[in-house]
Amino acid sequence: MLSPLNLTLFITALAAILLVSNKVRADVVGLLVALVLGFSGVLSVQQALAGFSSPVVFVLLSIFVLTRGLEVTGVSSLLGRRLARLGRGSEGRLVAVTMLAAALLSLFMNTVAAAAVLLSPVLAITRQRDDVAPSRVLIPLAYGTLLGGTATLLTTANLVTSASLTAHGLKPYGLLDFLPVGLPVTFVGLLFMALVGRHLLPRRIGKRTAGSAFADLVATYRLQEELHALEVLPHSPLVGRPARKPGVATDVGLTPVGVLLASDEILLAHRLPPDYTLQPGDVVVVSGQVPPEALRTLGLKPHPAANLCEAFREQATLVELALNPRGAAIGQTPQALQLYARYGLRVLAVWREGKVLDQRLYALPLQPGDALLALLPPAGLEHLRESGDFLVVDVFGNQQQPLTWRSVASVVLLLLALVPAALGWAPLALTTLGGAIGMMLLRIVPPEQAYRTVPWRVILLIGGMIPLGTAMRQTGAAAFLSRAALAPLHAAPGWVVAAAFLLLTALLAQIASGQVAALLLAPLAIAAAETYGLPPRGLGMAVAVGASFAFLLPTGHPVNLLVMGPGDYQPRDYFKVGLPLLLVVTPVAVAALQFFWLR
Repeated sequence: MLSPLNLTLFITALAAILLVSNKVRADVVGLLVALVLGFSGVLSVQQALAGFSSPVVFVLLSIFVLTRGLEVTGVSSLLGRRLARLGRGSEGRLVAVTMLAAALLSLFMNTVAAAAVLLSPVLAITRQRDDVAPSRVLIPLAYGTLLGGTATLLTTANLVTSASLTAHGLKPYGLLDFLPVGLPVTFVGLLFMALVGRHLLPRRIGKRTAGSAFADLVATYRLQEELHALEVLPHSPLVGRPARKPGVATDVGLTPVGVLLASDEILLAHRLPPDYTLQPGDVVVVSGQVPPEALRTLGLKPHPAANLCEAFREQATLVELALNPRGAAIGQTPQALQLYARYGLRVLAVWREGKVLDQRLYALPLQPGDALLALLPPAGLEHLRESGDFLVVDVFGNQQQPLTWRSVASVVLLLLALVPAALGWAPLALTTLGGAIGMMLLRIVPPEQAYRTVPWRVILLIGGMIPLGTAMRQTGAAAFLSRAALAPLHAAPGWVVAAAFLLLTALLAQIASGQVAALLLAPLAIAAAETYGLPPRGLGMAVAVGASFAFLLPTGHPVNLLVMGPGDYQPRDYFKVGLPLLLVVTPVAVAALQFFWLR
């Protein structure tokens, strides 16, 4: 029979292996940990399930709802456009302003949302100029949100670390406690990227056309070559088929777009009457490569149409989409996601690792980093935004969302959620929960939309893993592991121990995630501090800060994946600039930890 100490060590090791290997979904691992701790008797039932009643869980739930309120009311996009405009000028200025704006937004928004707010306006600026490539700006944008996350309690890893302090009977972090470390780290990281780091990034501008956003979409996705007008011949098997869905996707892998009228106007598929069937002489518009054998199979011939792209400019709503790294679209096909049935969306092309994919897109499994060009009815755009599976990078043919009283209300609710907690007047969990409930009561974020907004996988992972920290403290497993890990550093000063935990957390964050790294290492850091007579909140801070240093791999953080497609990045690009950035900001973080937390 294993002792509680050995059983806790076994559970910790198994959880770490499963999380790092990604063989089992992280949320399932969290639930399994809570289940085993309860059934094994290491913790009581109440202790094993206490993670789901932790203030951290309610802060996270509420912050996602509050952030969503800013998005749906147009506040986020307005703020993003205004901040991005400040970056007009040199490339260095654009990088600096973009990173600063990203860091500021990440102080009160989740990291992915902060990056998504700025992605569209920053891309619009790069598309209007021929001297700035998106690839020189978007990784700095992602890193700006990560660096800004070191200055606020509202980052997931920071909240997890704060919960570990509570589990050890210590005072949790306050809303502003991260500023003394996060501000100098962010400032130095911003300077490095603006002066040095951007020069380490590729200048991939050849596939993008300076000028209007629409011209850029045409060039990037080869729309001029992908759109075809084809006349239906009398013997065509398409005769009599519904014009909305003529079956060309399943037959030869083409995407149906609509019907070309005699006036050279495209009657887009979503505008066609449901009973409209194809007849000989009709001209269908499709997207994709059209080999001669496909024309013979379908009984079609090329039609000498006018400029189809110009017709799109005047009539269509085109959207460029990135996969939400926390959404459910990754690994799914457009057909499985029912994009046409749910939103009327037709994928015209997929940008993947520098290549445009255009065949049988309905059956193409989507991958992290993909960018999609799609045709969408205007009415489906808001439903698509609400889905959470995709992030809208750019829209052509849609008016900007006007601000309303709900926009003002969303800002007021955010301030009411954060200011009292920052001043120490009320607990953060209660103020943010009150703000989120206000969003739902005012129907800014209706309850059904709020539930879709919350990343339940993250919530279940954290709720299930928090009790593991309690078990590690009660059984002595945390102290045992920390003594074993720090044996070579037993006589080292506090700043060396802090640096070791920071770097270990940063490295683990590259292959797992920042929140997983914090969940596993924060209990060890706090136990090590108690064993070696160091301030526990100081070593905990080292873990929290290191969890945000996910610069080396695109998989290190969802925000890195978000910019991968629009920036046309390769994995080596992240390592090439991320390693020097890590080496620059780590000494700054350690010095700040020593000055403010370890003395």
